[in-house]
Amino acid sequence: MRCAGLPVAFLSIILLCCAGAPALGEDVPGAAVTSEDRLEAEAEELRSAIDENWEDLLDFDEQLDAAGGEDTRALRERGRALLAEFQDDLGLLATNIVAREEAGLVAAEDRERVTELMQQSAAYLRRAAEQFLQRSDDLRVAIEDASADDKESMKKEIEYADHWYGVTLGLLADQAAAMETFGVGAEESKAFLAEHLADRAELLAGRVLLARDEVDRIARLAAVDPANTEIVSELDRADNELDVLIGQLQDTSRLMEELEMDASDYEQLVFEVTGEITTDLLNRNVLGGLAKSWLRAAGDWIRVHGPGAVFKLLVFVAILVAFRVLAKIARSVTQRAMKASKLEVSQLLERTTLSLVGSVVMIFGLLVALSQVGFQVAPLLAGLGVAGFIVGFALQDTLGNFASGVMILLYRPYDVGDLVEAAGVCGTVKDMSLVSTTILTLDNQTLIIPNSKIWGDVIKNITAQTRRRVDLVFGIGYADDIEHAERILKEIVEADDRVLRDPAPNIRLHNLGDSSVDFIVRPWVATADYWDVYWDITREVKMRFDAEGISIPFPQRDVHVIQETDES
Repeated sequence: MRCAGLPVAFLSIILLCCAGAPALGEDVPGAAVTSEDRLEAEAEELRSAIDENWEDLLDFDEQLDAAGGEDTRALRERGRALLAEFQDDLGLLATNIVAREEAGLVAAEDRERVTELMQQSAAYLRRAAEQFLQRSDDLRVAIEDASADDKESMKKEIEYADHWYGVTLGLLADQAAAMETFGVGAEESKAFLAEHLADRAELLAGRVLLARDEVDRIARLAAVDPANTEIVSELDRADNELDVLIGQLQDTSRLMEELEMDASDYEQLVFEVTGEITTDLLNRNVLGGLAKSWLRAAGDWIRVHGPGAVFKLLVFVAILVAFRVLAKIARSVTQRAMKASKLEVSQLLERTTLSLVGSVVMIFGLLVALSQVGFQVAPLLAGLGVAGFIVGFALQDTLGNFASGVMILLYRPYDVGDLVEAAGVCGTVKDMSLVSTTILTLDNQTLIIPNSKIWGDVIKNITAQTRRRVDLVFGIGYADDIEHAERILKEIVEADDRVLRDPAPNIRLHNLGDSSVDFIVRPWVATADYWDVYWDITREVKMRFDAEGISIPFPQRDVHVIQETDES
């Protein structure tokens, strides 16, 4: 059967300025104008070729009238080659007309002929579009009461009519552009397109939403019973229908943009439904060595898909930049909140928290950006989970250090700058991370100790408190004056301004040793003054004891030798 009763011959006419036709007003490759005679000869040759192609198209139209069902669709696809040849010749004639007019030759008859063909084809396309639309609407009404067997074939007819309705609108848009380029008014076609494209876009938007809901419904069923082949098959069918509708909506949006109509709402809908801007790869291979066909296909791909690819890249970069700014803002807010709080936060906890906040925001931004350019995020997350399990098993010791670092972060036994004894090492904490602690020893050696070694042992934080007690022991001889020695010790301690008055120093006679009488001297000082006070008081006690005749005995032992006499 014929496509809605429409002859193919007219379809050939409207392809005048499609992708393969040379641009009007440009030089034809291989046909540079060298003389008026050559232009006239070329025009005559083109007119003959057009007449011959016209007869071929009429013969093909008769074959199409005699066909039916699937044969009609097959023949229509075969007719594309004939249409392309006719299109090239008619385009060359239009270019020849412009060249002759620029050379001062008379081409009014040919211009009138091409103008008439353009106007007739534009009128035909408007009628064809209305008939395809009416055919689709009638089928959609009739399918409600049709039997199950008829519904399947009617669905195919509806899809076929919708497809050719969209194709016809696209051809009409190309025809209108060609007419304006050739100097023929196309106001009626543009008004027709504006009305039909707006209605079609609105209708397709509603169908896309319904199809998306259907896909979501079936996907939920498939998640519950993934082994059910019928549900999986139904999900594939629904996905394919949604993809077709989205493709039609994108084509309609493109035509609207070419006519300077607002299509932002429909582009936004495609984003919301798919999460990406579709950019199909070049699906048409160049056969033989037909350079013109290859250039036509390549030009179409660049014109249609090039902006989409660039836009996807811009969207990806823009999202990452936006989330980078958000990460900085989040870190800044978190840092101010931590400083404003009354909690004493260690440097490790502060750095870790700020780093974690920034990383979480950036990871989320990366996932959003990837989803917008076509990556499936759910399989990526699942793969990361499996990889994380494998890596965790292989890095048990490192994870043990990480866990110990978390405990150190939470309980804060020490911080950067503290003097500690841990894991058999004494020194100042220089740096901390979740896996290790860097300690600078008193003799200026840098030691990096795994956190598991530190957390699993006793930790002594020498500088954790602001005050420390200096424990000193001084011994005098048994023959020395105890009260005198005690008075000297008190004077030395009280004279040192670094010794705290509260708590008061403790000076007591502590022990009667084997060779000395021992005093304990225990002043309290600021932690930073501990060793200076320790050394200065020890030195001062020795000097005062020497000056005032108080001895500091050293350990000694008396040995008594008993001699036995021989009574015999």
